[in-house]
Amino acid sequence: MKKYSLLLIISLIWGSQFFFVELVTNDVGSITLSALKSLIGAICLTVISLFLPKGNNIYHFKKYFWIALFEVVLPFILIAQGQKYVSSSVASMLIAMVPIFTLVFFVLLFKKKASKFEIVSIVLGFLGIVILSWPTQGLMNVSGNIFGNVLLIFAAMSFAGALILMEKLKGGSPVVHMRNVLWIATIVLLPMAFLFEKPLQIGINHSQVIYIIILGIFHAGIVYMLYNLLIQEEGALFASFSNYINPVIGVVLGYIILKDPLFLQYKIGILIILLALLFSNPSTFRKWVRKDN
Repeated sequence: MKKYSLLLIISLIWGSQFFFVELVTNDVGSITLSALKSLIGAICLTVISLFLPKGNNIYHFKKYFWIALFEVVLPFILIAQGQKYVSSSVASMLIAMVPIFTLVFFVLLFKKKASKFEIVSIVLGFLGIVILSWPTQGLMNVSGNIFGNVLLIFAAMSFAGALILMEKLKGGSPVVHMRNVLWIATIVLLPMAFLFEKPLQIGINHSQVIYIIILGIFHAGIVYMLYNLLIQEEGALFASFSNYINPVIGVVLGYIILKDPLFLQYKIGILIILLALLFSNPSTFRKWVRKDN
């Protein structure tokens, strides 16, 4: 199905981001890297937008600003600080709460009625993430530092808020919408990079330049365009499921490319997440049940 294909493509792009970031993160500051990604992504979408019909573009500058703040700027600060206090596995579990907060915000702020299938799929997805990301060192790592946990939970809430705002971008082109969002994020992040880091003094090789360009074009520009397209067609709640699939992609790519072990824990977590995706579409679930019977 088209929407699942789009969701998988988005998750593949974001899930593969880890490998490219790992190749440059030791030589480029995190704020500088985020600013460069936003800048390159904005340039990429600007070029694409030149080939779009002029009448197809609708502007929502206030929404663009808040989306840039909640989707790019605030989560970056919160995640960067939060991961100083908790392990990456715990961080991935907390960030995976985005679908939960998206549904909660819809219910509380917009009086949306949650269906049983939506509730079951979100709970199952989060359970799968917990199993997939559960630290192998023991339970003590899960408690972590309360301050770090709170920061990461706020980051998940920020992502959820941005998702809902993106759903409110009715009409217009996803290319133009996300082009404007990324330009605003760039305008905010660049001064922060110069304030807290020294972006003009970074020493990187030619290969790392290529990796940064790839991160900007695909992991900022193209993926946000597809993300906004998915939100416009299927809604913010369905698009939020990419937060469940991203860790799965990371585990699978690690197994295929890096030859990392695929523990039983990972297999169970992936299976539960796939089951959650099945529940996210009631019609598909009913067809599957009929075939099984």
